[in-house]
Amino acid sequence: MNRYVVSVGPSQSRTRVLLLDGKDEIMRAVLPSGPSLRHRRAAGTFLEGLSLWLDSKLHVALSADASDASYYLELVDELGCPARGVFYDVEVVEPSAHRRGRRLRGVGNFADLRQLSLVATGGGR
Repeated sequence: MNRYVVSVGPSQSRTRVLLLDGKDEIMRAVLPSGPSLRHRRAAGTFLEGLSLWLDSKLHVALSADASDASYYLELVDELGCPARGVFYDVEVVEPSAHRRGRRLRGVGNFADLRQLSLVATGGGR
């Protein structure tokens, strides 16, 4: 069974998402920011859909640097406790160093989200 890691980097202007299968990137996305979303469950529903598509529970690494913006995604509660469920578990993490894997091109720079996902999986230790 594959271990998929979804790194989420929310900010006031956009939300960047990076999906890894082990060390390989398999998806990059730049989405609207949390405060601009019309439906409060949009991020959770997006992650549930990815989980169903991949037939696997996801490990979500949420950027600790964006704690104020991440609240709007409802991946953490008012106290900052991460969401947990059948389809995904959220971990609030900080970036660190990593070893390079295969990279996808386009949509911008995702280096900080790659590091975030490695910390969440223990690959940066």
